[in-house]
Amino acid sequence: MKARLLAALAAAAILLSLAPAAAAAEPPEVTRAAGACLYNVENDVTLLAVNDDARIYPASTVKLMTGILALEALGGDMTATITVTAEMLSGVVGNNIGLKTGEVVTVGDMLHALLVNGSNDAAQVLAVATAGSVDAFVAQMNQKAQLLGAYSTYYTNPTGMHSDGMITTVADTLAIARYAYRLPGFTDITSVSKYVMDTTNKSDYRNLYNRNAQLSKFYDTRYYYPDALGMNAGYTAQAGYCLVSAAQRNSLTYLCVVMNAEDDDNGIYSYENARTLLDWAFESYAYLEVLSDKERVAEMPVSLSSAVDYVTLVPAAAIVRYLPVDTDLSRVRVATVTHGETLVAPVEAGQICGTATVTLDDEILGSVDLVATTSVSRSEFLYLLERIKAFTAGRFFRASVVFLIVFSVLYVLWEARRREQLLRRRR
Repeated sequence: MKARLLAALAAAAILLSLAPAAAAAEPPEVTRAAGACLYNVENDVTLLAVNDDARIYPASTVKLMTGILALEALGGDMTATITVTAEMLSGVVGNNIGLKTGEVVTVGDMLHALLVNGSNDAAQVLAVATAGSVDAFVAQMNQKAQLLGAYSTYYTNPTGMHSDGMITTVADTLAIARYAYRLPGFTDITSVSKYVMDTTNKSDYRNLYNRNAQLSKFYDTRYYYPDALGMNAGYTAQAGYCLVSAAQRNSLTYLCVVMNAEDDDNGIYSYENARTLLDWAFESYAYLEVLSDKERVAEMPVSLSSAVDYVTLVPAAAIVRYLPVDTDLSRVRVATVTHGETLVAPVEAGQICGTATVTLDDEILGSVDLVATTSVSRSEFLYLLERIKAFTAGRFFRASVVFLIVFSVLYVLWEARRREQLLRRRR
């Protein structure tokens, strides 16, 4: 029973890689953009990074950080209300949903307005509601950026409206996007194509369409991407077109960042690059089984059984790795180490008997327990003989035999001497 439990636990622990073990075809070229990167979430692998450390303007990707802080501070109760104040709306320019002083809105409404529609007035409402003032909130944004390792990022506002002092990098934007993706509720919000904001005391209901054209066709029909999950798209004249995209297909999730892209009559190159890069990643990488849990990789002799001489060993679990789809699996090698040279019956199916290690071109892909495929009962007759053999080979038995021999010799000598003495007396 114990062996089966161990095997079941091993089977549950399918081994996945932290990095591809072989190189795929070269990724497509990033065109007409200042920088880009492509990252696989499940395996923590960056597949592509182009000018990812160059300092650039962030545009609306700033709202990722605004959303992170607001969701962490206020997201526990999406129905909680906020009364919009004049301070919250002070200086709002650019895209907004027309919030009014005195309007009562919910946290959920503001988070959706921010992350779905990219509303600048919602950004400032959340900033003040979270930190007490826009300036205090910006200070929190910069502190959080440092905590997330975005050391080249500096914020001056929560909206992304251009400021010469507000900068970031592609690598920093990816670090922030990774954190946002894993933050409960964040991706759920950014993946909404349309959000209906209920009637308030100052306004009729509002239809808020996602400004990310990968998710909604409302603003642009050319860039809808069926696998998209969000996260953010924006534009300023100084920053160009910026896109942080999350997409998922076949159990693989990618984050794609394209910053400071251009546009022309042929399209918007933040979207064009993201689509090309995501398609390449989905088509070029997959989870490949490098060792099947059905593959018989070793045999072990069995003693004390009259039924079989050996048992076959199979992996307790398949080893699956994140690899280029064109990986030549014929280059995979399996090395085995068994626990001893022989198994002693009884043997239980699923009993751990060794380890298999899989390599590809000298790189270790993973290791897994080897388990017996069948149960083997013990022959009681052979077991008895083995016990007798073991007993006769033991020190106690050998000492006893030596003692008996010595005793016998001494007894014979003593008896001979005694008889000799008796004969002498009779004479």
